[in-house]
Amino acid sequence: MNFKSLKTALGTVLIVTAVFLSCKKKDQVTNLEGTLVTGNGVVDLSWTFDKPHSNVNWQSKYMDYSSGMLTGRFNNFSFMPKFMFNETDLNACSLNAWVQLSSVDSGEPGRDGVGKCLRSYMGVTYLDTLKTVTDPISDSAWFNSTRFVRSGTGYAVFGNLRFNRYRAPSGNPDGTPIIRPAIMYLTYNGTSDFDTNGDLITDRYRTSFSATLRFKRSDHMDVNSVIQWVPVPSLADQAGNTAAANNKTYGVWTTNVADEMYFNFNAQFYKNH
Repeated sequence: MNFKSLKTALGTVLIVTAVFLSCKKKDQVTNLEGTLVTGNGVVDLSWTFDKPHSNVNWQSKYMDYSSGMLTGRFNNFSFMPKFMFNETDLNACSLNAWVQLSSVDSGEPGRDGVGKCLRSYMGVTYLDTLKTVTDPISDSAWFNSTRFVRSGTGYAVFGNLRFNRYRAPSGNPDGTPIIRPAIMYLTYNGTSDFDTNGDLITDRYRTSFSATLRFKRSDHMDVNSVIQWVPVPSLADQAGNTAAANNKTYGVWTTNVADEMYFNFNAQFYKNH
C-alpha cells in the first residue's frame, strides 16, 4: 500500500469512528444557546409575580401532517406556591406553575368559546349538556418541578406535567390526574433597577424568565376516544354517550390539532426597595 492509499484508509477509519461515537452519545437535555446573563439571580418570597407583564403562549401544528402552525395563549395562569430561584443554589429553586385550560385563546371565537372544539382538545369537560358549565377538576394543567440543572446558558427543570384525568373504565379511579415526567427549559433574562414614578430615583427591581415546555397530548388522552363524555346527556346525546362510555380520559382526542404541543412562558417579577 502506498502512502496516499494509507492516508486515505486512515482518514476513512477516523470518520467512521467519529460517526460511531456520535451515534452512541445520548443527551438527556438540550443545552440552551445564547448569551449567558448575569445578575443577582435570586427570586424569593419578597418578590411579586407581575402577571400583567407576563404571558403563557402555546403552539402546535394544525394537524400532524400540516406545516401550518396554530398559535394562541392562556389568559389565566400563575404560580402556587411562589416561584423560587437562586442561581448559586439550585436546590433552593422550585417552579409550580398552572394554566386554566378553558382560558385558551387562539383569536378565533368559533374555535375558542364555551363548548367549542379547542377547549375539548385541551381536555376541558362540562357539567351540563349545553356545555356552558366547565368542570373545575378538568380545567387546569400543572407543571411541578423536582430539580433544576444547568443547561448551557440556562436551566433544565425536571418535573411532572399534570394534564387531563382518567375516567372509568380505564382501570384507574374516575378523575385520577394523568401525570407524566417532563422537562422545562428555563432562561434567566437578568435583573434591572427601574424608576417607576419618574422622579429619577430607581425604586423597583425587575427580573424575568423565559421557558419552553414540550409534550405530547397522546400521553395524556385516550387516542381511541372520539366523543366527549357528557355526564348528563340529553336525548340527542344518549346514543353518542353510550359509545363515549369507553373513553379512558376526559376531553377528546383528535388529530385536528397535532400531537406535539409547546407551552412558552414569559414571566416577570418585581421587588420594591
